[in-house]
Amino acid sequence: MRALSHRRPYLVFTGRTALQLYSGTQVTTPLSGLVRPPRSAHGSALLTLRRRRRVFYREHDRVLVSPPVVAVADCLGDAAETELIDFLEQQYTGRQGRILMEAELNALLRVPRQLRDLISRAAIGADSEVEREVFRALRARGLKVVQNHEIGGYSFDGVLPGVKLIVEIDGYRYHAGESREIFVIDRWKANYAVRHGYRVLRYSGSCVKHHLDLVVEQIVAAAHDLEEPLFSEEHQVWEWHETVNRDGPWIREVAQ
Repeated sequence: MRALSHRRPYLVFTGRTALQLYSGTQVTTPLSGLVRPPRSAHGSALLTLRRRRRVFYREHDRVLVSPPVVAVADCLGDAAETELIDFLEQQYTGRQGRILMEAELNALLRVPRQLRDLISRAAIGADSEVEREVFRALRARGLKVVQNHEIGGYSFDGVLPGVKLIVEIDGYRYHAGESREIFVIDRWKANYAVRHGYRVLRYSGSCVKHHLDLVVEQIVAAAHDLEEPLFSEEHQVWEWHETVNRDGPWIREVAQ
């Protein structure tokens, strides 16, 4: 690939090749690349080329590579949707993930409907896999969720803006070692949200690990203002939660 890039300094790798580069997996042939007109799109058995008027790129391991979201667009139909969603989630994490992805979408003159659909189902901007599990499940239930959303200068794990509902996922290891300052900030930011009309639901990583269905059920019920009591609300948490159940696996493993 470096030899090709040396010979064709304008060559940008995309599609499956870009996914493999970003993911650190073995790169397979034929390689997939982009060039701008009037460059020749003549390839070979080892390199498939296409021409595109707008070609944006990042530099990765001394070669030029399409931004992740563009690489996914060039993989549509050639890779499983679950693989592409997982790739997008891994590449665009944290507070700036969605902002960066939207900026890099500008590399496409037209955003395919299938790509928009993948993005709407992906937990873009989530910080951890447990967050992605929850927000992915909520999207599957038809709810709009924005990850790492800022309200009043505070950042929240997930916000359902249409119903003013906040979902916070607290990892035990992270919060067990949090400083006193973080502990105080965490309380006041939740209070700020409540004062400004939001409801806040909080879960631990172990809640997601052992009771994802109950977590999603409660969030969906809150989003739709359902009054029917849920199983998790009719029974005290120590009666059913695996982490606080004395016969559960909490003795054998630390709650996440």
